[in-house]
Amino acid sequence: MLRKLVLGACAVLALACIAVLVVPIDPMGRIPGTRLAGDLAADQTPAWTDYGRKTIAVQTRTSYGLPHAVTTTSWVHDGDLYVPCARCDGKRWPRNVARDNRVRLKVDGELYDRRAVRITDATERARILAAVGREDVGGVAVFRMTPM
Repeated sequence: MLRKLVLGACAVLALACIAVLVVPIDPMGRIPGTRLAGDLAADQTPAWTDYGRKTIAVQTRTSYGLPHAVTTTSWVHDGDLYVPCARCDGKRWPRNVARDNRVRLKVDGELYDRRAVRITDATERARILAAVGREDVGGVAVFRMTPM
């Protein structure tokens, strides 16, 4: 009896893991998701236009194999797409990017494969933050999303 119960619980757990791998779950606000839903954009090198700040989704690769997606803000400066991260030390997605910088972005319903490059030069980071009216007070990381 107990053996059947344990086997049944293991089967349900295995099916749940498979579902998480297969079924896309977009992030909603502050609630993270898994794999982003949708198709890759036909044009993977669009001419990003300056739209101010825009909410997008960023999907990263975890060390345990499940995708991790979050909602964040972004902006365009000099034709490049940037994503900031405040208080990165307590967030999973920047740690995932530090280990594997391949990301998938969802912008206006379209998916783009990119590499997230952290801007480490303080002068460059301050210039990029100033482009959206933010002062570089420290504690904010900025990632440039470059084509693969």
